[in-house]
Amino acid sequence: MNKVINEILRKALHILLSLLLLAPILMKPWIRPEGIYAIALIVGGWIYSMQVRGLPHRLKASMHIPQPKGVEVAVEAFNRLVSLVERDYERRTGWLGMLSGLLGVSSTYFLFGDLVMYGILALVLTDGLSAIVGISLGRTKVPFSDGSLEGTLAGFLSYLIALLLLGINPTNSVVIAVVSTLSELYGGEDNISVPLASTLTAFLLGVPPLISQ
Repeated sequence: MNKVINEILRKALHILLSLLLLAPILMKPWIRPEGIYAIALIVGGWIYSMQVRGLPHRLKASMHIPQPKGVEVAVEAFNRLVSLVERDYERRTGWLGMLSGLLGVSSTYFLFGDLVMYGILALVLTDGLSAIVGISLGRTKVPFSDGSLEGTLAGFLSYLIALLLLGINPTNSVVIAVVSTLSELYGGEDNISVPLASTLTAFLLGVPPLISQ
């Protein structure tokens, strides 16, 4: 039961972080999204590198210096959260999911601009929501994948409905949702394949950005 709860928490955090990746586009009149995404990639890459290679000796030594109580409490709370949501392989090899999510969204933005919003919405619904439903209610496995039929349908339908509500015509909505679902099931690293495949499909169909600046 704890494993299920931890996995749901992990996916809920995934959804929250995916939504945060929308912020640079929504703030576009005041900031340059490409700059924010580039900085996020640099920071994410540095964190991942430090996890894999270990902290530099001097920095590691400085961590033994007593810290203000507020800082210690915040660090302890962060460590508890991380221990709940980390996958087993991430404990060994670093936060690959975080880095791949940054890579997927940032590179898609560099290629297709504001159309990346299709990809971010797909990360939230096709990937994030489908996983939560699958973990909670999934019983039937989808062939040749780790996904469940129940979770896959939930992700597909939620993304399809969202696209329709945002004014995308039914045919294009179905095509984008199908491609997004297939990329989540069979795309390997879904944090990269889902935003890229969804946005590429929107681009090829000639649909407009979800929010016009």
